[in-house]
Amino acid sequence: MSFSLNEYEALCKKAARGSGMHWGQSEEVGKAARCLGTYGLDDGRLVLRAIETFGPQNSLWLGPALCDKGWAFKKLLVIEGVKEPALMLPFLHMLGLDQNVVLHATWGRFAAIVSSAGIDCILRDDLCEDGPVDLSISKIPSSQNSALFLQSRIHIPLETFQRLNSFAHKTYAPATEKSRLAGAGAGLGDND
Repeated sequence: MSFSLNEYEALCKKAARGSGMHWGQSEEVGKAARCLGTYGLDDGRLVLRAIETFGPQNSLWLGPALCDKGWAFKKLLVIEGVKEPALMLPFLHMLGLDQNVVLHATWGRFAAIVSSAGIDCILRDDLCEDGPVDLSISKIPSSQNSALFLQSRIHIPLETFQRLNSFAHKTYAPATEKSRLAGAGAGLGDND
């Protein structure tokens, strides 16, 4: 199934909220999903897995916390036991934009350069690693990024979409006769 990045961001935000996250956390999930989708790094499966396993060592928890702290990256930062490490990349991208720095992120057999220009994967073998892994982040001198391919649409596997959508549906209020009479929806006078 093909979706615009706006539709995908909204779906992931609602799915995160439907899974029990607060609205603020859910907005961060939507932004992270959109960022990974823009660079072709996820088709919804990483985000879904992270939503289903949300907790203190999850990247969807650690990434916003790192951004809130505003880490200065004066030395190597190693975060131990990170689950779904690929979802740290959007938050590192936000920090790169905010602080105008270039970061080098590694875990297992994965390495990326993250800067205001985007996310450039150097070694992608463990991109989909679910962890826990030790994530190393260091500030590096400015580098010449390769030309990054940006996507405007994302293709989500049907099963992944259905699971994300089932979480999203938990955010919808059921229609009632009273709400219809009060003006929600077409009401009783639908003459289309």
